[in-house]
Amino acid sequence: ITQAIEEGKASISGLVSAPLTDDPVIFLASPIAQGQQENKGALVVAIDLAKSSIGGFIQPIRLGATGYVEIVDQNGIVVTRTEPGPKLSPFEKSDHSGRFAALISAGQPTRGICHTCHETEQLVHKKDVLAFVPLLEANWGVVIRQSEQEALAPARELRQSLLFFGGGMVVVALLFVFVTTRDVGRRIRLLTSSSQGIAEGDLNTEVTSLGKDEVGILGQTLDDMRIKLKTSYGELEQKTKELSSLLSVSEILTSTLDLPQLLDAVVARAVEVIPGAEGGVLLLKNNEQGSLRLQCAVGLDRQSLSQLPFVSDDEETTILPPEFDDNDQPDVVKDTIGDLLLSDAFRQLASSSIHAEVLHRNRYIGSLIMVSYGDDQTFSESDNRLLQAIADYIALSIESAHLTKEAEEARALHEADRLRSEFISSISHELRTPLTLIKGYSTSLLRTDTSWDEQSQRDFLQIIDEKTDELRDLIDKLLLSAKLEAGALNLEKEPVLLPHLAQRVVDEAASRTGKHEFILRFAPSFPVVELDIRCMEQVVRNLVENAVKYSPDGGKIVIASRITKDKIVVSVADEGIGIAPQHRDKVFDRFYRIDHPLPYRMPGSGLGLSITKGHIEAHGGEVWLKSTTGKGSTFYFSLPLNEEENK
Repeated sequence: ITQAIEEGKASISGLVSAPLTDDPVIFLASPIAQGQQENKGALVVAIDLAKSSIGGFIQPIRLGATGYVEIVDQNGIVVTRTEPGPKLSPFEKSDHSGRFAALISAGQPTRGICHTCHETEQLVHKKDVLAFVPLLEANWGVVIRQSEQEALAPARELRQSLLFFGGGMVVVALLFVFVTTRDVGRRIRLLTSSSQGIAEGDLNTEVTSLGKDEVGILGQTLDDMRIKLKTSYGELEQKTKELSSLLSVSEILTSTLDLPQLLDAVVARAVEVIPGAEGGVLLLKNNEQGSLRLQCAVGLDRQSLSQLPFVSDDEETTILPPEFDDNDQPDVVKDTIGDLLLSDAFRQLASSSIHAEVLHRNRYIGSLIMVSYGDDQTFSESDNRLLQAIADYIALSIESAHLTKEAEEARALHEADRLRSEFISSISHELRTPLTLIKGYSTSLLRTDTSWDEQSQRDFLQIIDEKTDELRDLIDKLLLSAKLEAGALNLEKEPVLLPHLAQRVVDEAASRTGKHEFILRFAPSFPVVELDIRCMEQVVRNLVENAVKYSPDGGKIVIASRITKDKIVVSVADEGIGIAPQHRDKVFDRFYRIDHPLPYRMPGSGLGLSITKGHIEAHGGEVWLKSTTGKGSTFYFSLPLNEEENK
């Protein structure tokens, strides 16, 4: 009050108790000035908080056993305090008087936990939780306090409860995860094992049912995939077997067998590659009789098959090409297959059967039938498909054989026409040359306006005689070639010494040429051979004349021989122009002439070597040659030698 009078300001002070009552009393002091004198005084008002509205405001606030409320003024002095707080002393300052004064001045509320006083002159150690709110109507503030231990006790209890609850939840979650993952892991392992088995090729083991959740759906999907893979793999394996079987059949079709042997081999292979087949029959249309002809049979009795209705066994009938089929008969013959397979006679031969039609350009030319003797044997759709493919191959092979035969006949005709043309050209030339000379010299001798001396007439007649012999030799060769081709040559064999015969031919040839050296190499003890001397002399003469003709620059011509156990071999070698490889297989053909790159044309008819070959083969021997272009040729012929001749 004194301070208020001295400062001339109103003051409010809170007291713990008043002299007249035990209830808290607030004193309000207001200075009073009296005139101009220094006499000063104060108006003091005491307020009983217990009976005021302020007391009614803070008394209901309860904060547990340690919580209480304080009202502090702008100087930090505690105006009042509720129980169970410390007993209020007169003009007691709060333990945060400076802080509260600043907050009241700033009108700023705050809250926090205080472990000690922030004022330097106070040594109060507390652990409180407090909240401070300034009062807007007065320069006071309300402080709510509670012991930190009591205030945070619910939080600690809640935390402990949360810890226990959380721990329990974690344990429950771990148990749930363990049980769940254990079951899922087991099923995943089953799926992994099944997928590994599928990857390794095990398509027969079913995937275990794993429920209806996502893992179960995955397992069912995996099993569906296994089934589809198994089906696809089976189809692929069947296709591979079919292709392998067709490949084995195609290997037979590309062989060099003639058509009947090829068809027999194809039917035999079809019986091998078609599962369950124990026999096979190929029936082809008999165009002459309008029935089915038994072409080949494997695993079945041919005689029993030939007794079936609609079937004939005419082995002499030629397999005709489809182009010659009778247009009125294919459907009729085709319909007989069904009746044949249903006949009692056929059912006695086989328990079950399948057949495929052999078609060419959609025209029926036969049927391929596979049979089984077992009662429980049935043929599958793949067997039918494979059999039909083999039947198509048979149709192609028949057509190919006929086309090949026609092509060979066409080539033979073309070659015959070419040789005939060459023969006519060559014979015309060979005939024209001597005839021209004969005609010229005979005309000269018959001229009346010219007289010839005796020597000239003799020379002319000599030339006419030689050319007449040439014409006679050429005509003889033609007749002899015709006899050899017709097989009408009659041999008149007699004992012959080939060295003597060869010497005679060489002497004749040497008299007509001076460029060549003839050498004979025969063994001293050369055996006597039974031969047609005229034929053999012509053989040796043809070979020697060819050697002279095709070695125009001269050189050695060697006639040699060697004796083996059962034959003799004679060779005639020259040092001439030789024969190119492409001509060596044809020089023994009739009328074949080689166009040599010589400055002049070689005379000849192309019959000499063919006649030589015919004579040697008529004696049971062989003829062949060896040649090197530009270095000469060697012609060989062999004659059989019996034991008596060898002795």
